[in-house]
Parts: sequence; C-alpha cells; structure tokens
Amino acid sequence: MSDEKTPGSLLLAWQVKDKHCLVIGGGDVGLSRVDHMIRANAKITVVTGDKTHPELLERHKQGKLHKLIQRDYEPLDLTMYEKTPLELGSYKNVKKEHFEKIAHLVENEHFACVCCCIDDPELSTEVYFQCKYLRIPVNIADKPPMCDFYFGLMFSQDALQIMISTNGKLPRLSKMIKDDISKKFSNIRLNDAVDNLGAIRARLRAKKVPDTDLASIDARMQWIKTLTDFFSLEQWSVLEIPEGGLDKVIEPYPEFPPRDYDEFKKFIS
Repeated sequence: MSDEKTPGSLLLAWQVKDKHCLVIGGGDVGLSRVDHMIRANAKITVVTGDKTHPELLERHKQGKLHKLIQRDYEPLDLTMYEKTPLELGSYKNVKKEHFEKIAHLVENEHFACVCCCIDDPELSTEVYFQCKYLRIPVNIADKPPMCDFYFGLMFSQDALQIMISTNGKLPRLSKMIKDDISKKFSNIRLNDAVDNLGAIRARLRAKKVPDTDLASIDARMQWIKTLTDFFSLEQWSVLEIPEGGLDKVIEPYPEFPPRDYDEFKKFIS
C-alpha cells in the first residue's frame, strides 16, 4: 500500500428543503438523483434531453417535480429562475434590511446544486465549468474529479439516514455494506428510537435552569449522551413514553433517572 493520503469527503446533511435543484438528463441516473432530492424535499427542475424515463413522467404527474422540461440543456437553464437584481457592490454592504431579500433569492431564484447526468463528455465538461463560474455546487455523473459532492448509498428509516460512500472508488462495496446494515436492523424500529431520544433532548433544551452559559449547554449535551447509553437501540425503539413522561425523564437533571430499564419505564409512567 502506498503512502498516498486516502481520499475522503466531508459527510454532511445538506439542507436543500424548498430550494431549487437542477437535474440535467432524463435517464436512469437522472431518476436516481431526482429520488434522492425528493427525499430531501427539494424543488426539483429536470431538463431531460431527448429521452425521458417513464418514472420521471410519473414523478411529475404526482406533483413531486417543480418543473419538467423535455428538451436539450441550454446554458441559460442555470439561471432560469433569477429575476430580482441585488446590487450591493460587495458582501461587506449586506445589512439587516437586506436579509429577507437575500433569503428570497437563495430559496426562490438560485439553484442550490446541479446534477448533470448525460452521456456527452464535452457538454458535461461545459456544464461543470459554467457551474464553477456561477459558483453552483455541481455533480457530473461518473466523473469524480468534476464532483463537488457525491451521492452515496443511503439506508433510511424516516428521519434516520445513514450514508455509505467509498468516495467513488467501489460502489458495489457500498451496496454490500448497506445490505449488511439493513439485515442487522431489519427488526428494529430505529426511527422510533430517534423520535424518543429526540423528544427527550428537545424537552431538556426547553427546561429552564439557572445557568444558560456554554458550560450549561455542554452539561446538557453530556447528560443526553449518557442517557442514550443507558439502553440498547432496541430498548429505546420499543419504549412507549406516556403523556407527561418526558417531564419525568428530565425531572432529576442534572442527576439521572433509573438506569435499570424496567425501573425506568415505571419511573416515567
């Protein structure tokens, strides 16, 4: 094995909800990109080219696409929604009175990202550099050097998402890992565990305590971490928290409720 650094990515939960995203290409790869973005609640525009996957037509019929354009890509597609000029001269001139307008532009007139999924290397390269010029994050299918981001395989249970990526090296291995995760957790309602612990965390954050400084914030985070480790994923997933139970869970803070699972259930009932 060489001493060359292993390539890696900064894995993030990219928030594209209610933001415009552009997919160029109407084939199988374009469809897969669209399905990823549907799960992220993006406003999806698809420029299909000469072929449109039947499933894309179905997604459009179901109202899951913001716009479906059945023609070849044109450079002006990258700015198709831009209408409002914002002439401030410099980002240094941004003031409070500009915040709302900037938020409108970001959510309604600019593409958050572009996915190019066409079998045309020359045009794909043009799209890449057009996006670079406009500073739009772009993914050129099957061209890792021309990707600001990758689409890894995703294991999902509602709010829970686990991404598996080999950074473009071996997609098949990602599939094997995903299948192993799916088998391991096939009988566990992981999202119910997420909901239970998320509700406890939210209630603790809302609890009034004497100190509101950073030390207090760190203490709450550590308390939640410790509480999470009390029980297994399966135990958290099947736990039924009755009305008023959340307040009972956090009542002992900064101390803890019982660590025994059966005692804990009695404590919050």
